[in-house]
Amino acid sequence: MEHRENLLKKLEGVVLEDNLKTGDRLPAERDLAERMHISRNTLRGLLRSLEAQGLVTIKPGSGTYLRTRLDGTLSGQSMTPHQIVAEQLEAAFLFLPIIVEKGMQTISPAQIKELQICNITLSQGMYAHNHERVWAEITRFFRIIAMAGSNAFLVKQVEQMLHIDPTQIDHFFDTDRRIREDIFAGHVNILQALRDKNTTDIVRISREYVLNICRIMESREEFSVWNRISTVLCTREIS
Repeated sequence: MEHRENLLKKLEGVVLEDNLKTGDRLPAERDLAERMHISRNTLRGLLRSLEAQGLVTIKPGSGTYLRTRLDGTLSGQSMTPHQIVAEQLEAAFLFLPIIVEKGMQTISPAQIKELQICNITLSQGMYAHNHERVWAEITRFFRIIAMAGSNAFLVKQVEQMLHIDPTQIDHFFDTDRRIREDIFAGHVNILQALRDKNTTDIVRISREYVLNICRIMESREEFSVWNRISTVLCTREIS
């Protein structure tokens, strides 16, 4: 998969060539993908990532609009892709357990069934060593839970916290097998807690799940996710 930095430079080139400004709509998806010489799936992933950073707005049926100037902003941004992921996971550690706990109160049998199907698809993705499919199912799993809470803002937050650039998780299957098994076990445990309306353990289980995700990210030397999470834990213990 092409590196994110190269994709950003290509997108910036289109923005400069068309003299696009804040509020302008990007070219249609098919045209933009052709001009960047990438697949439409790769383009969609990039645009969703930029939306999560607040740099573009995707309006279904209308197009993608700039929220800020992109010329030199993206490829030269002060935060690296690794730092962005670290902040996303820090936010997930803080807020995902709360969102899961809220969703548990009103989750329906139909949504429980959706989560079961999601876990099956997740296991298939793991078996096939398809890291993009695995992460897509992880995101879908928690999005379903957030939807159970009937709060569109929380659904959006889950999408932003878990919409991680695929190039940052392409090492998923290079990690210790036990860590990957712990990830799947976390999904099983969260689903069981939701079924049982287990208010005592749901927050703890959800936090442990996010910590396991951090362990996978920490397997890359350039990541320092754990430092951010440990600071949060220390602050909670002191307070």
